[in-house]
Amino acid sequence: MMKQLTGLFLLWGLVSCGTKKQEIKPEWKNLTMAVYASGSLVPEQEYKVVSGVDGYLTQAMVKEGDVVTKGQLLFTVNSDVRTAQVQGAHAVVNETMPAVTSNAPAFRELRAQLGVAKTKLQQDSVQFNRYKALFDQNAIASTTYEKFYLQFQSSLKDYQNIRQRLEQQEITAKLQMQQAKNQLSIAEAQTSYGRLKSFVNGTIYEVYKKEGDLVQPNQPIALIGAGKMLARLLVDEDDLEKISLNQKVLISMDAYADKVFKAHIIKIYPLLNRVEQSFKVDAQLDDSIPLAMYGLNIEANVVVAENQKVLAIPKIALMKGDSLLVKEGSKSQKIKVVKGIEDDNWLEIKLGITEQTTIIIAP
Repeated sequence: MMKQLTGLFLLWGLVSCGTKKQEIKPEWKNLTMAVYASGSLVPEQEYKVVSGVDGYLTQAMVKEGDVVTKGQLLFTVNSDVRTAQVQGAHAVVNETMPAVTSNAPAFRELRAQLGVAKTKLQQDSVQFNRYKALFDQNAIASTTYEKFYLQFQSSLKDYQNIRQRLEQQEITAKLQMQQAKNQLSIAEAQTSYGRLKSFVNGTIYEVYKKEGDLVQPNQPIALIGAGKMLARLLVDEDDLEKISLNQKVLISMDAYADKVFKAHIIKIYPLLNRVEQSFKVDAQLDDSIPLAMYGLNIEANVVVAENQKVLAIPKIALMKGDSLLVKEGSKSQKIKVVKGIEDDNWLEIKLGITEQTTIIIAP
């Protein structure tokens, strides 16, 4: 649909009454062509604050209209279950810690056993080396040598077993402590998911929940917008080929009925809304708005061609099939023409006629 941008046209030629035909000639006109669009004001960025956990909204630190900064705490969602989980995880860590430190009874006992085994191993090693030297000199019988050899091997095995048990106990203790800390981290992370912060520097446009309300996971709590206000327009599918980036847009709003705001197209969305047979276009405002309210209804004209001097005819002269009835001497004939830009009243003819052509408008 085209928004009227020019005044009423004046027919030139012979204007007759009754059933007589009208004869006119084309005129050179400065035409402005625009595509109509409707839409609303939206912020450049917007997102809904949602909770990752269920619980009750225990704190709402912001309200509609508040300006927030990135990282600012906005809402707190708590539940008795998560509180109990954190407390339980803290208790497990506190109980596990004394049992896994180096001064724990299990470690002290194993280190004491290792010390005794080490002392015995050293003594049996000395005895074994002494009797081995005597055996090598054939000074003692083999049975005597074997006795001290087996005694040394037994002490060595006992020492190695106790040392291995101590090392295994240290590994087990570390794992127990790490598992307890992991459970605490998970419980605390669940709690942190209920501490909802802002991802942007922006404005709170709407709050959907109040303190005490039950909140489900992924349920919106508030709407935040950031950046400049944009005009988000819906343009008819039939006008798609006429729209391009950086085109001038003239915007009017009911809230400012006596003003027209200038803007330009910065984005054309690639998805067609099949229900409304339209596609989205974003236009950035070049003029400032006294009070840019989210959601203000707007009407817009996307200027396709502006003040172009073209050979034009009144639109009522055009017949079906893009044809005109023209005068050739004393006769008339129907000719095919090529259209150009147009407004509500005048139409550019690019090919098919000249400024000397006499056009007949049937009554």
